[in-house]
Amino acid sequence: MLRRILLILMILVLNISGICSAKDPSEVHEKIQHFAKGALPSEVTHKILKVAVCEMAPFAFLKNGGESYQGISIDVWEFIARKNGISFKYFPVTKEEGIKGISERKYDILLGGIPDFVQEKGHEFEYTVPFYVSGLGVAALKSDPIKVVMDYFISWNFFKVILILLIFIIVQTFTLWIFERKINPHYKGGFWTGIGNGLWWSAGIAALNEAGDVSTKSMWGRVIAVFWMFVALILVNIFTGSIASKLTVGELSAHIQELSALRHLKVVCLDGTESKRFLDEHFISCKVVPSLKEGLSSLNHNDAQALVYNEPALKYEMNNHPNPNIKFIPAGIVNQYYSFMVPRGSDILYFLNQEILMLLNMQEVRSILLKYFGSGQDMRSE
Repeated sequence: MLRRILLILMILVLNISGICSAKDPSEVHEKIQHFAKGALPSEVTHKILKVAVCEMAPFAFLKNGGESYQGISIDVWEFIARKNGISFKYFPVTKEEGIKGISERKYDILLGGIPDFVQEKGHEFEYTVPFYVSGLGVAALKSDPIKVVMDYFISWNFFKVILILLIFIIVQTFTLWIFERKINPHYKGGFWTGIGNGLWWSAGIAALNEAGDVSTKSMWGRVIAVFWMFVALILVNIFTGSIASKLTVGELSAHIQELSALRHLKVVCLDGTESKRFLDEHFISCKVVPSLKEGLSSLNHNDAQALVYNEPALKYEMNNHPNPNIKFIPAGIVNQYYSFMVPRGSDILYFLNQEILMLLNMQEVRSILLKYFGSGQDMRSE
């Protein structure tokens, strides 16, 4: 609801700023009429719009290597064009060519997966209301909790904890026997009997934090007993915590709630991407892979635990090439707003803003997202 209110406010600001920039009273009157009615400017309806397309899946790309385009941006635009009887022609461009062409008014609209960014000097364009809000996503290897625990039980980390625990038990048992053997009946009856009772006492403290029917009699024996109770409590908590941590890291969670979760994982990303810059800025180490497919392959072969990448591109790839061993996690980090780009002061801007808002309210954009992302992915279109 809040996001819709913000979108409406954005439209009002854009329209009012456009109306105020008009040079003469007749132009002001015309803009007010178009804003009030949501009508397409008359001069636009009588010409073929030049629509530049920057290829970037899943927003704009050629169908099976053919000549016609498809994608989220393409579908949103063509829905608006069909609804209003707009004639247009596509022009393939690079990102740089498209921005330059829009700034020079060579094109009427620029489509493609270019998130909103701060304009550089010399750029003369405006954004429409965003039809899709996204960011960085994470792909992670699914883990069976039982397998995670079993792998931990046969790992060196588990044996280190057990070894430390055994060493403390043995040292404590012998020390306790030395001070208790002369005055405590539980430790009399020979060396092995005393050691056996000491082990039973130590194991009871470690496992249950109680000594059972074996008690200490000497002052030093009680000092050792108190010390051992604290040590046992710490060691058992470390042991329990290590298993819980292994389960958390192995399974992650439904969402990554904190950025610090990535610091405990083997992360891969693509060089020169927003995800790589983001990870570097937050001092999260990652391994660079040459392509998205290579990154997903690293997960599948257990060479990595998480892949951080552009969310829409990641969801689109995982929907087209599903892998039951890999899941998508909506991390909710780095918001990016995807819009159309038009020349500054364009007469079509106000019309497009109202059409996009209408599509969002109609849930039409969500239907388009389902087409490219599938129903199993989390979507943030509003």
